[in-house]
Amino acid sequence: MRFITEMELRDLYKTEPFATYVLEPDTKITPGARQFLVDRRVTLVQAWCSDGEKAPPHQPHPAQEKENWRLLRLRGKMDCIQSLFLLGAAEILQAGNAVLSEEVMALGRCFRNLRKAEQEQIAPDSIQCWGWTEEEIKKQLENAEKSMDISEMPLGLENNKEFALLNHLRASLQEVEPGLLENYWDEEKQVCSRQDLIDRVRLIINLLCMMMRKCIGGKK
Repeated sequence: MRFITEMELRDLYKTEPFATYVLEPDTKITPGARQFLVDRRVTLVQAWCSDGEKAPPHQPHPAQEKENWRLLRLRGKMDCIQSLFLLGAAEILQAGNAVLSEEVMALGRCFRNLRKAEQEQIAPDSIQCWGWTEEEIKKQLENAEKSMDISEMPLGLENNKEFALLNHLRASLQEVEPGLLENYWDEEKQVCSRQDLIDRVRLIINLLCMMMRKCIGGKK
């Protein structure tokens, strides 16, 4: 019995992407390889057995199906948030605030990197903003989100549209952490295997909070 590994499929897919993968008789596929096919929506087909009868198709375990749904839901949410960054930057630019629009676009690029890191199961790049390194950002923005009351928009705010768009982005990003925990929580170790992504999502949220403070007259 031979097992098809994720690495084999990755190498094959890089050579020529495929929509269907045929599993030969007397071969099985590892869980990592199966997830690789699921992530790319590749159909897995069982080849004919030596006795001329077709092997019964693999029936995914209900728990595995549930995990796939959770992952699709997380990635769909991240895709929606990515579109919100583009929409928010465009709306803010139309309102006449080119500097803030570019800052939102920069955060959007940071979030796009997080999406790529999750999908490809790699480490995300460090976040930089306003000329600060990631470590400098952490020092400057520690507890920034908790330090301001954003339950409602301040009255008479000149930049009310910008404030509302940033707040919508902040609230949407808060839904990413539960999704990451749902998909990457290790029950045995009681830790999240993608804590690196969670930390950077929190960092982007704090940066948005600082932009909101700037809208109401605060300083970076």
